[in-house]
Amino acid sequence: MNDFWGFSWEGLVVFVLVMVPNLFYFWLPKSSGAGRAGSHHWMLDVIEHASQAIFVLLLVFWGSRHDSPMLSPYTLGMAVFLFVYYLLWILYFRGFRNLTVLLGMAVAPVAYFILAEIWLHKGPAIVPTVIFGVTHIIITYIDYRSVHKS
Repeated sequence: MNDFWGFSWEGLVVFVLVMVPNLFYFWLPKSSGAGRAGSHHWMLDVIEHASQAIFVLLLVFWGSRHDSPMLSPYTLGMAVFLFVYYLLWILYFRGFRNLTVLLGMAVAPVAYFILAEIWLHKGPAIVPTVIFGVTHIIITYIDYRSVHKS
């Protein structure tokens, strides 16, 4: 068997790279509360956070003995999605908070994580990542609509 439970430095780095802009979101005074709606979707929040916890656990603590070459189509795709994600955060911090930017911020990291899970041979993490992504996108849309009612 090529899969095992054990710490994965690669999985941790993959996760931390996406979390960096989120730290600024909470540290910068104006950004953490701007445009946030009260939660009217508690069940979606539960699904989102539970699936996120599961995929992060699998990403960081599920190991594979398969080779994961550093330069591959997966890592190149990951780099593109991470770059796009960082650009979207820059737009967000500069005041561009339209639906396209917000949905991009929900989609880009999910695509990045799925590519990372394929690259690192962490197949069991893909399903909770997809569930997280779908609920994250739905919540982003609901929150945007509740703040920007027509």
